[in-house]
Amino acid sequence: MTKLSCNCGFTVENADRYKVEAAMWHHAIHDHADMLKTMTVDMLEEWLKNKDKQLASA
Repeated sequence: MTKLSCNCGFTVENADRYKVEAAMWHHAIHDHADMLKTMTVDMLEEWLKNKDKQLASA
């Protein structure tokens, strides 16, 4: 089972890692759009690397 969590407490869990990542992106876009707009490419890259580490350890 793959699981990702957002700092706000939102958590998604599923056997399919792509569904988990898609659900997390959906959450981020809908609930944190203003924050995402302020992030630089480097910040987004780090966020993606951290989520990849979470997915790899699940």
